[in-house]
Amino acid sequence: MSHKFSILIRTADTGASFFRDALESIISQTHVDFELIILDENESQEVRFTCEEMFAGDDRITYRTLKNRQGMAYAYNIGVHFSSGDYVVLMGQHDRISADTLERFAAAIDASEAAGEQADIIYTDHDELVGMNRMNPHFLSDYNEELIRHLPYLSELICFKRNLILEAGEFNENLTFYPVYDFIFRCVERKKRVLHIASLLYHVRQKKLYESTLQPMDARRLKEYAVVSAAHMKRMGRDVEVEPEKKNRFLKLDYMGESYKNHRDDYLLLRDRGIRVFGKNYLQRMYDILEQPDVGIVGVRFIRFDLTIDNCGYIYGSEGIAYPACYGEPMRKPGYDGRIAIPRDVSMVDSGFCMIDAKLYRHIGGFGSNLDGRDIMLDFCMKTREAGRRIVYLPDVTALRSPGKTTSSQSSNSLLLERWHDALKAGDPYYNRNLPLGLSNYKL
Repeated sequence: MSHKFSILIRTADTGASFFRDALESIISQTHVDFELIILDENESQEVRFTCEEMFAGDDRITYRTLKNRQGMAYAYNIGVHFSSGDYVVLMGQHDRISADTLERFAAAIDASEAAGEQADIIYTDHDELVGMNRMNPHFLSDYNEELIRHLPYLSELICFKRNLILEAGEFNENLTFYPVYDFIFRCVERKKRVLHIASLLYHVRQKKLYESTLQPMDARRLKEYAVVSAAHMKRMGRDVEVEPEKKNRFLKLDYMGESYKNHRDDYLLLRDRGIRVFGKNYLQRMYDILEQPDVGIVGVRFIRFDLTIDNCGYIYGSEGIAYPACYGEPMRKPGYDGRIAIPRDVSMVDSGFCMIDAKLYRHIGGFGSNLDGRDIMLDFCMKTREAGRRIVYLPDVTALRSPGKTTSSQSSNSLLLERWHDALKAGDPYYNRNLPLGLSNYKL
């Protein structure tokens, strides 16, 4: 099926050479069924002249001058109004996209439709352009509901169905920095599907070199993102206090839920013998997350006696082996793109200390028989996700224990593979397939 894409670029304070580079990457697309809409807020006519030169005789481009600089959301609303594609693509004025980006979008849409699913919003991995060099790849997880409440982790390249504007509403023009994330939240609240393409298709122009780790954010931006995140949670039926983390790297959410002491029958607390747990009000913090209706399990950060990470949850491979995330990393470091420091959805947590929804436990039949080692918890977590419930890693709570035997027998692994062959083959949705598996995960 053919898909037409409308690419929107808002231009303001434009760097001529970088903008020309962005246009060149669009002209080079292997999927040619697109239109480009330039939304220009510059006072000069340089952007117009560049567009006319590079798209001479090509009617796929539309140029519009926007006066009074009314902001990103206003520009995008104008662009969507005049667009004719069935999908809209947003990208930055100085960035590049790979030549097969639109082709990959179209293929992902077709694959989703063939599987009877939707592709409402699509995003990709990205790296950074420093001069002529591509550096610092950011390999992301699939859509992560918990993580995105704390951090705007996506790049500026977003593709979405045009008709979502009719369902979720236009971009909020009261927002300066994050109207796109506000829009994504409103779509997710309507059960729209967010699809991730695990490939470095977007190349972000950076003025200085950054490492692939957490950086302090501009205070104004983080303050606005706190408003966006809190509004999303309120629409989801949860009042939260949202404030920046002390280094302004991400948001901290205080869920202000009901007291766990009054709901002891609603959860099961697993705790291995000899476990020591650290963290202020840790049972309340865990229950605040667990009482969300779409959460089934809450796990914590495990450390070793040398103060390095034992695990931040687990990652599984197609062979059914669960690997401890960030094993051996310093506990005070944030980890690759904040993997150690920020709450997020994961595929498996450590059964040595975790909180489980009691009704879910009974509904899915508890822990499976004939399994041993980590296979027991991996099987239970697979059943949890199959039931439509999230598994959340909470770094604010830390557990310490002596190393123990956790390997699974061959017979157990064979049974796990038989039960979950298709899901395991598809890979861990919260771990990018471009990163290495094994104990050296999250290391480039």
